[in-house]
Amino acid sequence: MPKKYLKGFSQFSIFPITENTLEKYIVGEKTNIPYAEKLSKDLDSEEEKMYADDEIYDIDKTVNGENFTLTLKELTNELRAMLEGGKYDETTKEYDFATTDNAPEFACTYKGLLSDGTYRMFRQYRAKVSKIKVDLETLGNGNKGSVEIEGTFMARACDNKLFSIKDTTTNTDLTWLDTIPTVAPTGE
Repeated sequence: MPKKYLKGFSQFSIFPITENTLEKYIVGEKTNIPYAEKLSKDLDSEEEKMYADDEIYDIDKTVNGENFTLTLKELTNELRAMLEGGKYDETTKEYDFATTDNAPEFACTYKGLLSDGTYRMFRQYRAKVSKIKVDLETLGNGNKGSVEIEGTFMARACDNKLFSIKDTTTNTDLTWLDTIPTVAPTGE
């Protein structure tokens, strides 16, 4: 059986969430995020051990979401507004951020290259950015500059789904990354 370890990361895209209630989950149009370098994520959970007869009887685990760090080679002002929640003026190309601005929620898709040449695809149903870190260096120190974006992947309200993962068998499977399925009450 061929080995299937992850060795690549690409095609990160976001979908603005337009509705996230107990009955409905709807996203907007897909926006591709260029020049993604790295995505790290870590499950945020709490455990409570229950004891009986002087031993662990069960472990109750609560999953709060996943903390993530996305590293990009560049971040345009327009994209920054979509992630951070500030105001971008298309005419002046100016981005303004106020302390009262709030980051919008979005869904996202991305893929990882597997060692056998196929892909592992991911859908995250709800995300919110909490921090954007930009390092600037003088030209003589090289061009190692990147942008780190920190945030949390959370579950959507209608079914508590946090993420979905699918492995490809053909290149046509990659169309799975183009959509986030909506949820609506029957008859809508």
